[in-house]
Amino acid sequence: MKINNTVTKFLVAAILSAAMISSFTSCGDKSKSRVKTNEAGEILEISTNNQSETGEYDPAGAAAYVYFSHQTYALDPLVTYTPEGLFKGATAERWEISSDLMTYTFYIRSDAKWSDGSKVTSADYKNTMMRSLEPANGSWYVDFLFPIKNALAAFNGEVSLDEVAVDASDPAVLKVTLEKPCAYFLDMFANVPTFMPSNCQYAKNEDKNWDMEPAKNLSNGPWYMAERKPGEYVLYKKNPYYYDAANVNLLSIKMRFMDDDQAKAAAYQTGELTMLTGAPSSIAERYQGKPDLNFSEIPQTNFIMINPNIAPFDNPKVRKAFALAVKRVDIATVVGISCVPSTTFCGRFYHSKVDGTPWGELQGDLLKEDIEEAKALLAEAGYPNGEGLPKITYTYPSLAYEGDVAQVLQQQWKELGVTVELQALENEVYVAQRREKKDQLIRMQWYADYNDPTSWLNMFITGNSLNDINWSNAKYDELMAKSDLELDAKKRQNMLTAAEKIAVSEDTVICPLFTNNNTNLYPAELTGFYNDVIGYPNYTGMKLKTE
Repeated sequence: MKINNTVTKFLVAAILSAAMISSFTSCGDKSKSRVKTNEAGEILEISTNNQSETGEYDPAGAAAYVYFSHQTYALDPLVTYTPEGLFKGATAERWEISSDLMTYTFYIRSDAKWSDGSKVTSADYKNTMMRSLEPANGSWYVDFLFPIKNALAAFNGEVSLDEVAVDASDPAVLKVTLEKPCAYFLDMFANVPTFMPSNCQYAKNEDKNWDMEPAKNLSNGPWYMAERKPGEYVLYKKNPYYYDAANVNLLSIKMRFMDDDQAKAAAYQTGELTMLTGAPSSIAERYQGKPDLNFSEIPQTNFIMINPNIAPFDNPKVRKAFALAVKRVDIATVVGISCVPSTTFCGRFYHSKVDGTPWGELQGDLLKEDIEEAKALLAEAGYPNGEGLPKITYTYPSLAYEGDVAQVLQQQWKELGVTVELQALENEVYVAQRREKKDQLIRMQWYADYNDPTSWLNMFITGNSLNDINWSNAKYDELMAKSDLELDAKKRQNMLTAAEKIAVSEDTVICPLFTNNNTNLYPAELTGFYNDVIGYPNYTGMKLKTE
């Protein structure tokens, strides 16, 4: 009955939203007037949306959702991807990898500058790495540095930071030496925060808030942080010192913090938002068949982490029962047109490096949906029809459709005879609590940081800083360690698929739910931009169609 109520609630919201949109569109199409250009054809400004302002702008700190938009606009990596997913130079004009795959040498382009006109140096990249390796800075992505020789030992206080094998003695050359070969190491230089630069003049441990101040948070990318109004917006302006500034056609980006779906819809309709990224389905459905609506596959997964250290989920049969009771089609119904059910932890639409096969096809179904087997497993665990179970709580962030998903899950688990309490938390509180690793069932989504399955799978290696359920499995760890050393792509992929099956199908500490397509609304006359292989937008060449 609650499923029906939830769906009804969702449809009513969609109808109300549609009525609101209809009232706006009846006043005329405003998309033509929302994008302004100068005489040179440069776009003066676009405004786009983001979630509430959470986390830091420091690549060596707590890099939450908003950080990655900042990184896309303001920070230029050493290497990046072409639209086809091939490597190309960015701040590094070229690079070399030693024959034993142990040393990576990057040569920084001579015209790379910060937004104050000062030179970008190898020390600026090393600065982020070294600060990330200091536990007090709370880097969420420090684990990605551990392939570097002595990085883990330095993080654990066993050696000094001076012994970490990152050489920036030549301002134009960054040399990094590894403990052992790492098959995906170059990928991390393209997107992972701890491999991004931070200006040595301002990004210092003694100034914990440097990243919140536009005057100190310098950019080496296409745009720089020009203004920040906490909780409301960040304004980025074109960086005149960016080495490719001549090809940046967009002069300003206003990133607005918005959580309310109806407010986003209204803002897009009135032109307050030029682009609505991550458009909620209740809004996007009104644009079906219209040029504003655009979908793109992204390397992302929505899943539940099941904590094996807290009763009753310390029993693998209970974990499996809860996972088998989930009906993903029902969840897709409330999430909407962007939702594709999935049983893989790695992104369903991530494409294999071996032959380009989407990961969802490669793995097949890692969990079957079978309520009768779920009931039998729960009985075998000593809880027939849910009798004797302790209090169980499902925790999730109070964002977008999460409440509807929670209610559907609650109803599905009720079919097991289990009453699950729902705990909705404001996003910042949710993140902080999740990091305490004490939740029983906690909702999570993961967007790949670099173009490799390990962007997901490394999270659950024993001791990883992102392993928010403290799961440990020796066979999983062994497979992941061997995969790092395996340079045969097919053999390596087999190791990774086997590891994923342990986490999802065998130990079942991860219960995948769905993958979202990226659903965006933007004026049809905008062109010249794209999403890279990771799904990050490249707006540098954005322009108005001349037709």
